[in-house]
Amino acid sequence: MLHPNDIQGAELCFLLDVDWLGKIYRFSTVPIDITDTNTGELYRYNGGLGNPTIDQQTSFVGFDIDGNSISMELTFNDVNWIAEWLQGRSLELAAAAVSMIVVDESNHTSFKYEDRVPLFLGKVKDPIIGTPTRPLGHIIFSIENSTNVKAIKMLDNSFEIDPYVFPGLDQRAATLGRVIETPIGQYVPFVFGALGEWYIRRSGSGRFQILTDQDSARCSPAYIINATGSGGSLRIELIIAMGTVTAPRIRIWDQDGGNFVNYVFTDTNADGTKYSYTWYEQGHVIEDNSFVPGLDEDQTFWVSWAEYGEGIQDPLTGQSLGPAGNLCLYCLDQTGLEYDKAAWVGLVTVLNRYKFAGYINDPSILVLDWFKQNIIANLPIEVFNGPNGLTPRLNLYFTQDTIPANHYILESGMFEIQTGLQPLEVQPFNKVTVKYGFTGRLEHYLSTVIIDPTFNGNDNAFIQRDPVSDISYSRFGLLETVIELPFVWEMHTAYRIARDRIRMSGLGAYGIEVSAFPQFGFLEVGEIIALTTEKFGLVEHKCQIVGKSWNSGKWNFVLQLEDNALVNHRTVS
Repeated sequence: MLHPNDIQGAELCFLLDVDWLGKIYRFSTVPIDITDTNTGELYRYNGGLGNPTIDQQTSFVGFDIDGNSISMELTFNDVNWIAEWLQGRSLELAAAAVSMIVVDESNHTSFKYEDRVPLFLGKVKDPIIGTPTRPLGHIIFSIENSTNVKAIKMLDNSFEIDPYVFPGLDQRAATLGRVIETPIGQYVPFVFGALGEWYIRRSGSGRFQILTDQDSARCSPAYIINATGSGGSLRIELIIAMGTVTAPRIRIWDQDGGNFVNYVFTDTNADGTKYSYTWYEQGHVIEDNSFVPGLDEDQTFWVSWAEYGEGIQDPLTGQSLGPAGNLCLYCLDQTGLEYDKAAWVGLVTVLNRYKFAGYINDPSILVLDWFKQNIIANLPIEVFNGPNGLTPRLNLYFTQDTIPANHYILESGMFEIQTGLQPLEVQPFNKVTVKYGFTGRLEHYLSTVIIDPTFNGNDNAFIQRDPVSDISYSRFGLLETVIELPFVWEMHTAYRIARDRIRMSGLGAYGIEVSAFPQFGFLEVGEIIALTTEKFGLVEHKCQIVGKSWNSGKWNFVLQLEDNALVNHRTVS
Protein backbone atom coordinates (compact mmCIF):
# COMPACT_ATOMS: atom_id res chain seq x y z
CA MET A 1 0.00 0.00 0.00
CA LEU A 2 1.30 3.41 -0.96
CA HIS A 3 2.12 5.54 2.08
CA PRO A 4 3.25 9.18 2.02
CA ASN A 5 6.06 8.57 4.50
CA ASP A 6 7.73 6.31 1.95
CA ILE A 7 7.71 8.85 -0.87
CA GLN A 8 8.38 12.28 0.59
CA GLY A 9 9.69 14.66 -2.05
CA ALA A 10 8.27 12.65 -4.94
CA GLU A 11 5.92 13.96 -7.62
CA LEU A 12 2.64 12.52 -8.84
CA CYS A 13 2.29 11.05 -12.33
CA PHE A 14 -1.16 10.23 -13.73
CA LEU A 15 -1.58 7.35 -16.16
CA LEU A 16 -4.33 6.65 -18.68
CA ASP A 17 -4.93 3.29 -20.38
CA VAL A 18 -7.41 3.20 -23.28
CA ASP A 19 -8.41 -0.14 -24.82
CA TRP A 20 -9.47 0.51 -28.43
CA LEU A 21 -9.99 -2.27 -30.98
CA GLY A 22 -7.93 -4.68 -28.89
CA LYS A 23 -4.90 -2.40 -28.52
CA ILE A 24 -3.92 -0.57 -25.33
CA TYR A 25 -2.94 3.08 -25.81
CA ARG A 26 -0.99 4.56 -22.90
CA PHE A 27 -0.68 8.21 -21.89
CA SER A 28 0.87 9.92 -18.86
CA THR A 29 1.53 13.36 -17.41
CA VAL A 30 5.28 12.74 -17.84
CA PRO A 31 6.88 10.13 -20.14
CA ILE A 32 7.65 7.03 -18.11
CA ASP A 33 8.59 3.35 -18.55
CA ILE A 34 7.03 0.82 -16.16
CA THR A 35 7.87 -2.88 -15.87
CA ASP A 36 5.28 -5.59 -15.28
CA THR A 37 7.09 -8.02 -12.98
CA ASN A 38 4.52 -10.74 -13.65
CA THR A 39 5.35 -10.89 -17.36
CA GLY A 40 8.68 -9.06 -17.54
CA GLU A 41 7.19 -6.73 -20.16
CA LEU A 42 8.15 -3.05 -20.25
CA TYR A 43 5.27 -0.64 -20.85
CA ARG A 44 5.99 2.80 -22.26
CA TYR A 45 3.75 5.74 -21.37
CA ASN A 46 4.58 8.50 -23.86
CA GLY A 47 3.22 11.51 -21.96
CA GLY A 48 0.65 13.73 -23.65
CA LEU A 49 -1.70 13.78 -20.66
CA GLY A 50 -2.60 16.89 -18.71
CA ASN A 51 -3.63 16.79 -15.08
CA PRO A 52 -7.16 15.31 -15.08
CA THR A 53 -10.06 16.83 -13.17
CA ILE A 54 -11.21 14.35 -10.52
CA ASP A 55 -14.20 15.00 -8.27
CA GLN A 56 -15.78 12.20 -6.23
CA GLN A 57 -18.45 12.53 -3.58
CA THR A 58 -20.72 10.42 -1.41
CA SER A 59 -24.35 11.17 -0.64
CA PHE A 60 -23.41 13.41 2.31
CA VAL A 61 -22.26 16.09 -0.12
CA GLY A 62 -24.49 15.40 -3.09
CA PHE A 63 -23.36 12.06 -4.56
CA ASP A 64 -24.48 11.58 -8.16
CA ILE A 65 -22.63 9.05 -10.27
CA ASP A 66 -24.07 10.56 -13.44
CA GLY A 67 -22.11 13.69 -12.60
CA ASN A 68 -18.84 11.85 -11.87
CA SER A 69 -16.62 11.93 -14.95
CA ILE A 70 -13.10 12.81 -16.00
CA SER A 71 -12.43 15.05 -18.99
CA MET A 72 -9.52 14.26 -21.30
CA GLU A 73 -7.81 16.02 -24.21
CA LEU A 74 -5.22 13.89 -26.02
CA THR A 75 -3.48 13.24 -29.30
CA PHE A 76 -3.14 9.69 -30.62
CA ASN A 77 0.06 9.89 -32.66
CA ASP A 78 -0.72 6.99 -34.99
CA VAL A 79 -4.49 7.46 -35.43
CA ASN A 80 -6.35 9.68 -37.92
CA TRP A 81 -9.73 10.06 -36.22
CA ILE A 82 -11.48 11.54 -39.25
CA ALA A 83 -10.35 8.59 -41.39
CA GLU A 84 -11.51 6.19 -38.68
CA TRP A 85 -14.87 7.96 -38.51
CA LEU A 86 -15.29 7.61 -42.29
CA GLN A 87 -14.73 3.88 -41.82
CA GLY A 88 -17.44 3.75 -39.13
CA ARG A 89 -15.03 3.44 -36.21
CA SER A 90 -15.07 5.58 -33.06
CA LEU A 91 -13.52 5.71 -29.60
CA GLU A 92 -17.04 5.82 -28.12
CA LEU A 93 -17.47 3.29 -25.24
CA ALA A 94 -13.83 2.19 -25.30
CA ALA A 95 -12.68 1.02 -21.87
CA ALA A 96 -10.49 3.54 -20.03
CA ALA A 97 -8.70 3.49 -16.68
CA VAL A 98 -7.00 6.33 -14.79
CA SER A 99 -4.32 5.54 -12.21
CA MET A 100 -1.30 7.17 -10.62
CA ILE A 101 2.28 6.51 -9.58
CA VAL A 102 5.01 8.72 -8.10
CA VAL A 103 8.21 9.79 -9.81
CA ASP A 104 11.43 11.41 -8.63
CA GLU A 105 12.93 14.70 -9.86
CA SER A 106 14.37 12.90 -12.92
CA ASN A 107 10.95 11.46 -13.81
CA HIS A 108 11.98 7.95 -12.85
CA THR A 109 9.89 5.64 -10.69
CA SER A 110 10.43 2.62 -8.49
CA PHE A 111 6.82 1.63 -9.10
CA LYS A 112 6.03 -1.51 -11.05
CA TYR A 113 3.03 -1.88 -13.32
CA GLU A 114 1.13 -3.79 -10.65
CA ASP A 115 1.89 -1.01 -8.09
CA ARG A 116 -0.23 1.59 -9.88
CA VAL A 117 -2.81 3.24 -7.63
CA PRO A 118 -6.14 3.00 -9.50
CA LEU A 119 -8.36 6.10 -9.44
CA PHE A 120 -11.20 5.71 -11.95
CA LEU A 121 -12.59 3.11 -14.34
CA GLY A 122 -15.18 3.72 -17.04
CA LYS A 123 -15.99 4.11 -20.73
CA VAL A 124 -15.17 6.84 -23.24
CA LYS A 125 -18.17 9.07 -23.86
CA ASP A 126 -18.92 11.80 -26.46
CA PRO A 127 -15.54 12.04 -28.25
CA ILE A 128 -14.91 15.25 -30.21
CA ILE A 129 -12.60 14.96 -33.25
CA GLY A 130 -11.49 17.01 -36.22
CA THR A 131 -10.62 20.29 -34.48
CA PRO A 132 -9.15 22.34 -37.39
CA THR A 133 -6.15 23.68 -35.51
CA ARG A 134 -5.19 20.34 -34.00
CA PRO A 135 -3.39 17.23 -35.33
CA LEU A 136 -5.43 14.46 -36.97
CA GLY A 137 -5.06 12.29 -33.85
CA HIS A 138 -6.39 14.96 -31.50
CA ILE A 139 -9.50 14.01 -29.52
CA ILE A 140 -11.49 15.37 -26.57
CA PHE A 141 -13.70 13.06 -24.49
CA SER A 142 -14.93 12.22 -21.01
CA ILE A 143 -14.65 8.98 -19.07
CA GLU A 144 -17.90 8.00 -17.40
CA ASN A 145 -19.43 5.04 -15.58
CA SER A 146 -23.10 5.91 -15.32
CA THR A 147 -26.49 5.85 -17.00
CA ASN A 148 -25.04 8.36 -19.47
CA VAL A 149 -23.15 5.38 -20.87
CA LYS A 150 -25.76 2.67 -20.45
CA ALA A 151 -29.42 3.25 -19.56
CA ILE A 152 -30.72 -0.27 -18.96
CA LYS A 153 -34.39 -0.76 -18.11
CA MET A 154 -35.66 -3.13 -15.41
CA LEU A 155 -38.15 -4.66 -17.86
CA ASP A 156 -37.02 -5.37 -21.41
CA ASN A 157 -39.32 -5.94 -24.37
CA SER A 158 -39.81 -9.61 -23.48
CA PHE A 159 -41.95 -8.51 -20.51
CA GLU A 160 -44.55 -6.81 -22.72
CA ILE A 161 -47.81 -8.66 -23.33
CA ASP A 162 -48.68 -8.70 -27.02
CA PRO A 163 -50.20 -11.30 -29.38
CA TYR A 164 -46.89 -11.88 -31.14
CA VAL A 165 -45.19 -13.37 -28.08
CA PHE A 166 -48.41 -14.66 -26.43
CA PRO A 167 -50.58 -16.02 -29.29
CA GLY A 168 -53.21 -17.15 -26.75
CA LEU A 169 -54.39 -13.55 -26.49
CA ASP A 170 -56.11 -13.92 -29.87
CA GLN A 171 -57.52 -17.30 -28.78
CA ARG A 172 -58.98 -15.69 -25.65
CA ALA A 173 -61.05 -13.20 -27.67
CA ALA A 174 -62.17 -15.91 -30.09
CA THR A 175 -63.26 -18.19 -27.24
CA LEU A 176 -65.53 -15.57 -25.74
CA GLY A 177 -66.95 -14.55 -29.12
CA ARG A 178 -66.80 -10.86 -28.34
CA VAL A 179 -64.40 -7.93 -28.18
CA ILE A 180 -63.12 -7.53 -24.61
CA GLU A 181 -60.50 -5.62 -22.72
CA THR A 182 -57.20 -7.51 -23.04
CA PRO A 183 -53.87 -7.04 -21.24
CA ILE A 184 -52.12 -6.11 -24.49
CA GLY A 185 -49.54 -3.43 -23.74
CA GLN A 186 -49.28 -4.35 -20.06
CA TYR A 187 -45.99 -5.66 -18.69
CA VAL A 188 -45.61 -8.92 -16.82
CA PRO A 189 -44.27 -8.06 -13.35
CA PHE A 190 -40.75 -8.71 -12.17
CA VAL A 191 -41.42 -10.29 -8.75
CA PHE A 192 -38.68 -10.92 -6.18
CA GLY A 193 -38.26 -11.74 -2.50
CA ALA A 194 -40.73 -12.90 0.16
CA LEU A 195 -43.70 -10.54 -0.13
CA GLY A 196 -47.26 -10.60 1.13
CA GLU A 197 -46.84 -11.40 4.81
CA TRP A 198 -46.91 -8.66 7.43
CA TYR A 199 -47.66 -7.97 11.09
CA ILE A 200 -50.80 -6.47 12.61
CA ARG A 201 -51.66 -5.43 16.15
CA ARG A 202 -54.03 -7.35 18.34
CA SER A 203 -56.83 -5.26 19.74
CA GLY A 204 -55.69 -3.26 22.76
CA SER A 205 -52.14 -4.56 22.63
CA GLY A 206 -48.81 -3.82 21.07
CA ARG A 207 -48.29 -7.51 20.38
CA PHE A 208 -48.38 -8.68 16.81
CA GLN A 209 -49.34 -11.72 14.76
CA ILE A 210 -48.85 -12.95 11.20
CA LEU A 211 -51.97 -12.65 9.10
CA THR A 212 -53.75 -15.87 8.18
CA ASP A 213 -53.68 -17.31 4.66
CA GLN A 214 -57.14 -16.03 3.80
CA ASP A 215 -56.11 -12.50 4.71
CA SER A 216 -52.92 -12.55 2.66
CA ALA A 217 -52.10 -9.41 0.72
CA ARG A 218 -53.01 -9.20 -2.93
CA CYS A 219 -49.58 -8.06 -3.96
CA SER A 220 -48.93 -8.15 -7.70
CA PRO A 221 -51.15 -8.26 -10.81
CA ALA A 222 -51.83 -11.34 -12.90
CA TYR A 223 -53.05 -11.31 -16.51
CA ILE A 224 -55.03 -13.79 -18.59
CA ILE A 225 -52.95 -14.75 -21.62
CA ASN A 226 -55.06 -17.64 -22.88
CA ALA A 227 -58.65 -18.93 -22.64
CA THR A 228 -60.06 -22.12 -24.09
CA GLY A 229 -63.39 -23.95 -23.80
CA SER A 230 -66.62 -22.35 -22.61
CA GLY A 231 -69.14 -22.36 -19.77
CA GLY A 232 -68.22 -24.67 -16.91
CA SER A 233 -65.31 -26.09 -18.91
CA LEU A 234 -63.72 -22.70 -19.52
CA ARG A 235 -59.98 -22.84 -18.80
CA ILE A 236 -57.89 -19.70 -18.41
CA GLU A 237 -54.14 -19.26 -18.06
CA LEU A 238 -52.88 -16.40 -15.88
CA ILE A 239 -49.30 -15.18 -16.16
CA ILE A 240 -47.87 -14.15 -12.77
CA ALA A 241 -44.20 -13.30 -13.38
CA MET A 242 -41.39 -13.42 -15.87
CA GLY A 243 -38.77 -16.06 -15.14
CA THR A 244 -39.10 -19.06 -12.83
CA VAL A 245 -40.50 -18.34 -9.37
CA THR A 246 -39.76 -20.43 -6.28
CA ALA A 247 -43.40 -20.78 -5.20
CA PRO A 248 -44.67 -24.27 -6.19
CA ARG A 249 -48.29 -23.15 -5.74
CA ILE A 250 -50.00 -19.80 -5.88
CA ARG A 251 -53.24 -18.13 -4.80
CA ILE A 252 -55.04 -15.89 -7.29
CA TRP A 253 -57.73 -13.40 -6.25
CA ASP A 254 -60.34 -11.57 -8.27
CA GLN A 255 -61.40 -8.04 -7.36
CA ASP A 256 -64.48 -9.31 -5.50
CA GLY A 257 -62.57 -11.57 -3.10
CA GLY A 258 -63.01 -14.86 -4.93
CA ASN A 259 -59.81 -16.88 -5.03
CA PHE A 260 -58.30 -20.21 -5.96
CA VAL A 261 -55.06 -22.15 -5.46
CA ASN A 262 -53.28 -24.14 -8.12
CA TYR A 263 -49.78 -25.23 -9.09
CA VAL A 264 -47.28 -22.89 -10.75
CA PHE A 265 -46.01 -23.87 -14.20
CA THR A 266 -43.35 -22.45 -16.51
CA ASP A 267 -43.34 -21.99 -20.25
CA THR A 268 -41.57 -19.87 -22.85
CA ASN A 269 -43.14 -17.18 -24.98
CA ALA A 270 -42.60 -16.85 -28.72
CA ASP A 271 -39.32 -14.99 -28.06
CA GLY A 272 -37.99 -17.91 -26.00
CA THR A 273 -38.26 -16.08 -22.66
CA LYS A 274 -39.37 -18.12 -19.64
CA TYR A 275 -42.40 -17.10 -17.64
CA SER A 276 -44.44 -18.46 -14.71
CA TYR A 277 -48.18 -19.02 -14.88
CA THR A 278 -51.07 -20.94 -13.36
CA TRP A 279 -54.48 -21.96 -14.71
CA TYR A 280 -58.08 -22.15 -13.56
CA GLU A 281 -60.87 -24.51 -14.60
CA GLN A 282 -63.89 -25.01 -12.36
CA GLY A 283 -63.58 -28.29 -10.46
CA HIS A 284 -59.97 -28.84 -11.53
CA VAL A 285 -57.91 -26.74 -9.09
CA ILE A 286 -56.45 -27.47 -5.65
CA GLU A 287 -58.73 -25.02 -3.83
CA ASP A 288 -61.67 -22.93 -5.08
CA ASN A 289 -63.29 -20.13 -3.05
CA SER A 290 -66.01 -18.58 -5.19
CA PHE A 291 -63.60 -17.61 -7.94
CA VAL A 292 -65.55 -16.38 -10.97
CA PRO A 293 -63.51 -15.62 -14.10
CA GLY A 294 -66.18 -13.47 -15.74
CA LEU A 295 -63.58 -12.02 -18.10
CA ASP A 296 -65.41 -8.72 -18.38
CA GLU A 297 -63.45 -5.59 -19.05
CA ASP A 298 -63.50 -4.45 -15.39
CA GLN A 299 -62.18 -7.68 -13.87
CA THR A 300 -58.69 -7.71 -12.36
CA PHE A 301 -56.65 -10.50 -10.85
CA TRP A 302 -54.08 -10.36 -8.04
CA VAL A 303 -51.44 -12.74 -6.74
CA SER A 304 -50.93 -13.64 -3.07
CA TRP A 305 -47.37 -14.87 -2.46
CA ALA A 306 -47.08 -15.34 1.30
CA GLU A 307 -48.38 -18.89 1.62
CA TYR A 308 -46.14 -20.82 -0.74
CA GLY A 309 -42.91 -19.09 -1.66
CA GLU A 310 -41.08 -16.21 -3.29
CA GLY A 311 -40.70 -14.62 -6.68
CA ILE A 312 -37.86 -15.30 -9.08
CA GLN A 313 -34.41 -16.40 -8.02
CA ASP A 314 -31.09 -15.08 -9.22
CA PRO A 315 -30.71 -16.79 -12.63
CA LEU A 316 -26.94 -17.15 -12.14
CA THR A 317 -26.67 -18.40 -8.55
CA GLY A 318 -30.13 -19.85 -7.90
CA GLN A 319 -30.27 -17.87 -4.63
CA SER A 320 -33.09 -15.68 -3.38
CA LEU A 321 -33.05 -12.07 -4.56
CA GLY A 322 -34.62 -10.90 -1.29
CA PRO A 323 -31.42 -10.48 0.78
CA ALA A 324 -29.89 -7.12 -0.13
CA GLY A 325 -26.38 -8.42 -0.86
CA ASN A 326 -27.70 -10.86 -3.46
CA LEU A 327 -30.01 -8.21 -4.90
CA CYS A 328 -27.18 -5.67 -5.19
CA LEU A 329 -25.02 -8.05 -7.21
CA TYR A 330 -27.97 -8.90 -9.46
CA CYS A 331 -28.81 -5.23 -10.12
CA LEU A 332 -25.20 -4.23 -10.67
CA ASP A 333 -24.80 -6.98 -13.22
CA GLN A 334 -27.97 -5.82 -14.97
CA THR A 335 -26.74 -2.21 -15.27
CA GLY A 336 -23.91 -3.18 -17.61
CA LEU A 337 -21.66 -0.72 -15.77
CA GLU A 338 -18.25 -1.32 -14.27
CA TYR A 339 -18.39 -2.29 -10.59
CA ASP A 340 -15.98 -3.62 -7.98
CA LYS A 341 -17.37 -7.13 -7.59
CA ALA A 342 -14.87 -8.16 -4.92
CA ALA A 343 -15.85 -5.19 -2.73
CA TRP A 344 -19.57 -5.94 -3.07
CA VAL A 345 -19.08 -9.66 -2.38
CA GLY A 346 -17.07 -8.72 0.72
CA LEU A 347 -20.14 -6.93 2.14
CA VAL A 348 -22.73 -9.58 1.23
CA THR A 349 -22.90 -10.99 4.77
CA VAL A 350 -23.65 -7.57 6.26
CA LEU A 351 -26.04 -6.48 3.50
CA ASN A 352 -28.00 -9.73 3.55
CA ARG A 353 -29.35 -8.77 6.98
CA TYR A 354 -31.65 -6.46 5.03
CA LYS A 355 -34.50 -8.17 3.15
CA PHE A 356 -36.35 -6.63 0.22
CA ALA A 357 -39.35 -7.85 -1.77
CA GLY A 358 -41.89 -6.53 -4.23
CA TYR A 359 -42.79 -6.27 -7.88
CA ILE A 360 -42.09 -3.94 -10.79
CA ASN A 361 -44.25 -3.62 -13.91
CA ASP A 362 -43.43 -0.09 -15.06
CA PRO A 363 -41.42 -0.35 -18.32
CA SER A 364 -39.92 3.14 -17.92
CA ILE A 365 -37.92 2.29 -14.77
CA LEU A 366 -34.14 2.17 -15.22
CA VAL A 367 -32.18 -0.42 -13.28
CA LEU A 368 -29.67 2.03 -11.82
CA ASP A 369 -32.29 4.63 -10.86
CA TRP A 370 -34.46 2.04 -9.12
CA PHE A 371 -31.42 0.49 -7.43
CA LYS A 372 -30.21 3.85 -6.08
CA GLN A 373 -33.59 5.09 -4.86
CA ASN A 374 -35.06 1.92 -3.37
CA ILE A 375 -32.13 -0.26 -2.31
CA ILE A 376 -28.89 1.73 -1.90
CA ALA A 377 -30.69 4.60 -0.16
CA ASN A 378 -31.86 2.14 2.50
CA LEU A 379 -28.55 0.37 3.16
CA PRO A 380 -25.76 1.45 5.55
CA ILE A 381 -23.28 2.07 2.74
CA GLU A 382 -21.89 4.86 0.60
CA VAL A 383 -21.43 4.09 -3.11
CA PHE A 384 -19.07 5.99 -5.39
CA ASN A 385 -17.28 5.63 -8.71
CA GLY A 386 -14.03 4.09 -7.58
CA PRO A 387 -10.92 2.75 -9.27
CA ASN A 388 -12.71 -0.49 -10.14
CA GLY A 389 -16.11 0.99 -10.94
CA LEU A 390 -19.08 1.39 -8.59
CA THR A 391 -17.72 0.65 -5.12
CA PRO A 392 -19.45 0.32 -1.72
CA ARG A 393 -18.14 1.37 1.69
CA LEU A 394 -19.82 0.75 5.03
CA ASN A 395 -20.92 4.02 6.55
CA LEU A 396 -18.87 4.80 9.67
CA TYR A 397 -22.01 5.55 11.65
CA PHE A 398 -23.63 2.19 11.02
CA THR A 399 -23.07 0.97 14.56
CA GLN A 400 -24.09 -2.68 14.53
CA ASP A 401 -20.48 -3.35 13.55
CA THR A 402 -17.20 -1.77 14.59
CA ILE A 403 -15.44 -0.55 11.48
CA PRO A 404 -11.64 -0.37 11.77
CA ALA A 405 -9.75 2.57 10.32
CA ASN A 406 -8.13 1.99 6.93
CA HIS A 407 -5.36 4.50 7.62
CA TYR A 408 -3.92 6.45 10.58
CA ILE A 409 -3.00 10.01 9.67
CA LEU A 410 -1.33 12.80 11.65
CA GLU A 411 -2.19 16.34 10.58
CA SER A 412 0.88 18.07 9.16
CA GLY A 413 1.88 20.41 6.37
CA MET A 414 1.32 17.51 3.97
CA PHE A 415 -2.20 16.82 5.26
CA GLU A 416 -3.50 20.16 6.45
CA ILE A 417 -6.95 21.12 7.74
CA GLN A 418 -8.22 24.19 5.85
CA THR A 419 -11.57 24.96 7.53
CA GLY A 420 -13.23 24.94 10.89
CA LEU A 421 -15.75 22.28 11.84
CA GLN A 422 -18.83 23.00 9.75
CA PRO A 423 -22.22 21.35 9.25
CA LEU A 424 -22.75 19.17 6.19
CA GLU A 425 -26.05 19.18 4.34
CA VAL A 426 -27.75 16.52 6.46
CA GLN A 427 -31.12 17.33 8.03
CA PRO A 428 -31.28 15.91 11.59
CA PHE A 429 -34.37 14.06 12.83
CA ASN A 430 -35.15 11.83 15.80
CA LYS A 431 -38.65 10.48 15.25
CA VAL A 432 -39.01 8.16 12.26
CA THR A 433 -42.20 6.57 10.98
CA VAL A 434 -41.55 3.81 8.46
CA LYS A 435 -44.35 2.62 6.20
CA TYR A 436 -43.83 -0.78 4.58
CA GLY A 437 -45.73 -3.72 3.09
CA PHE A 438 -47.04 -2.12 -0.11
CA THR A 439 -50.00 -3.92 -1.69
CA GLY A 440 -50.57 -3.42 -5.38
CA ARG A 441 -54.33 -3.88 -5.41
CA LEU A 442 -55.03 -1.29 -2.71
CA GLU A 443 -51.95 0.83 -3.48
CA HIS A 444 -51.16 1.56 0.15
CA TYR A 445 -48.92 0.35 2.98
CA LEU A 446 -50.20 -2.31 5.35
CA SER A 447 -47.91 -1.72 8.32
CA THR A 448 -45.73 0.84 10.10
CA VAL A 449 -42.97 0.91 12.71
CA ILE A 450 -41.90 4.00 14.64
CA ILE A 451 -38.79 5.18 16.49
CA ASP A 452 -40.09 7.79 18.94
CA PRO A 453 -37.99 9.46 21.70
CA THR A 454 -41.18 10.56 23.49
CA PHE A 455 -42.69 7.05 23.74
CA ASN A 456 -43.16 5.92 27.35
CA GLY A 457 -45.27 2.78 26.85
CA ASN A 458 -44.33 -0.85 27.30
CA ASP A 459 -44.64 -4.05 25.27
CA ASN A 460 -45.32 -2.38 21.94
CA ALA A 461 -43.63 -4.07 19.01
CA PHE A 462 -44.48 -1.20 16.68
CA ILE A 463 -43.02 1.76 18.61
CA GLN A 464 -39.53 1.72 20.10
CA ARG A 465 -36.88 4.04 21.55
CA ASP A 466 -33.30 4.47 20.34
CA PRO A 467 -30.29 5.93 22.23
CA VAL A 468 -29.20 8.23 19.39
CA SER A 469 -32.79 9.37 18.92
CA ASP A 470 -32.95 10.22 22.63
CA ILE A 471 -29.72 12.30 22.47
CA SER A 472 -31.00 14.10 19.37
CA TYR A 473 -34.32 14.87 21.07
CA SER A 474 -32.54 16.32 24.10
CA ARG A 475 -30.54 18.66 21.83
CA PHE A 476 -33.00 19.71 19.13
CA GLY A 477 -36.47 18.85 20.37
CA LEU A 478 -38.79 16.64 18.34
CA LEU A 479 -37.84 16.42 14.64
CA GLU A 480 -40.05 14.04 12.65
CA THR A 481 -39.80 12.35 9.26
CA VAL A 482 -41.76 9.68 7.39
CA ILE A 483 -40.08 7.03 5.22
CA GLU A 484 -41.98 4.92 2.69
CA LEU A 485 -40.45 1.58 1.74
CA PRO A 486 -42.38 0.11 -1.21
CA PHE A 487 -40.01 -2.85 -1.48
CA VAL A 488 -39.83 -3.92 2.18
CA TRP A 489 -42.15 -6.46 3.81
CA GLU A 490 -40.02 -7.67 6.71
CA MET A 491 -40.49 -5.89 10.05
CA HIS A 492 -36.87 -6.37 11.15
CA THR A 493 -35.63 -4.70 7.96
CA ALA A 494 -38.01 -1.78 8.47
CA TYR A 495 -36.60 -1.27 11.97
CA ARG A 496 -33.00 -1.62 10.78
CA ILE A 497 -33.54 1.09 8.19
CA ALA A 498 -35.25 3.36 10.73
CA ARG A 499 -32.36 3.00 13.21
CA ASP A 500 -29.73 3.44 10.50
CA ARG A 501 -31.34 6.68 9.34
CA ILE A 502 -31.31 8.03 12.89
CA ARG A 503 -27.72 6.96 13.48
CA MET A 504 -26.60 8.62 10.26
CA SER A 505 -28.63 11.81 10.64
CA GLY A 506 -30.01 12.12 14.17
CA LEU A 507 -27.27 14.44 15.36
CA GLY A 508 -26.62 16.10 12.04
CA ALA A 509 -23.25 15.78 10.34
CA TYR A 510 -20.13 17.89 10.62
CA GLY A 511 -17.10 18.03 8.39
CA ILE A 512 -13.75 19.64 7.72
CA GLU A 513 -11.92 20.29 4.47
CA VAL A 514 -8.33 19.13 4.10
CA SER A 515 -5.66 20.02 1.55
CA ALA A 516 -3.17 17.18 0.99
CA PHE A 517 0.00 16.56 -0.98
CA PRO A 518 -0.29 14.45 -4.16
CA GLN A 519 0.98 11.36 -2.36
CA PHE A 520 -2.33 11.10 -0.48
CA GLY A 521 -4.18 10.15 -3.64
CA PHE A 522 -4.32 6.57 -2.37
CA LEU A 523 -7.09 7.63 0.05
CA GLU A 524 -10.46 6.68 -1.41
CA VAL A 525 -13.91 8.15 -0.96
CA GLY A 526 -15.82 6.19 1.68
CA GLU A 527 -12.70 5.03 3.53
CA ILE A 528 -12.36 5.41 7.30
CA ILE A 529 -9.29 7.18 8.62
CA ALA A 530 -8.12 7.74 12.19
CA LEU A 531 -7.12 11.39 12.37
CA THR A 532 -4.86 12.92 14.99
CA THR A 533 -4.87 16.71 15.08
CA GLU A 534 -3.78 19.23 17.69
CA LYS A 535 -6.03 21.85 16.12
CA PHE A 536 -9.15 20.03 17.33
CA GLY A 537 -7.47 18.10 20.13
CA LEU A 538 -8.33 14.71 18.63
CA VAL A 539 -6.29 11.52 18.83
CA GLU A 540 -7.01 8.78 16.27
CA HIS A 541 -10.54 10.07 15.85
CA LYS A 542 -12.42 8.08 13.20
CA CYS A 543 -13.58 10.12 10.22
CA GLN A 544 -15.08 9.14 6.89
CA ILE A 545 -13.92 10.58 3.57
CA VAL A 546 -17.06 11.91 1.88
CA GLY A 547 -15.42 14.02 -0.83
CA LYS A 548 -12.22 13.90 -2.87
CA SER A 549 -11.05 16.17 -5.68
CA TRP A 550 -7.83 17.09 -7.48
CA ASN A 551 -7.13 20.78 -8.05
CA SER A 552 -4.01 22.92 -8.60
CA GLY A 553 -1.61 20.08 -7.85
CA LYS A 554 -3.19 19.04 -4.54
CA TRP A 555 -5.88 16.72 -3.27
CA ASN A 556 -8.82 18.23 -1.44
CA PHE A 557 -10.74 15.99 0.94
CA VAL A 558 -13.96 16.46 2.88
CA LEU A 559 -13.94 14.48 6.14
CA GLN A 560 -17.08 13.78 8.14
CA LEU A 561 -16.77 13.80 11.95
CA GLU A 562 -19.91 12.92 13.85
CA ASP A 563 -20.70 14.37 17.24
CA ASN A 564 -21.85 11.07 18.73
CA ALA A 565 -19.88 9.54 21.60
CA LEU A 566 -21.95 6.33 21.40
CA VAL A 567 -20.52 5.70 17.94
CA ASN A 568 -17.13 7.42 17.97
CA HIS A 569 -15.56 7.40 21.41
CA ARG A 570 -13.60 10.56 22.06
CA THR A 571 -9.88 10.46 22.70
CA VAL A 572 -8.43 13.93 23.19
CA SER A 573 -4.83 15.01 23.37
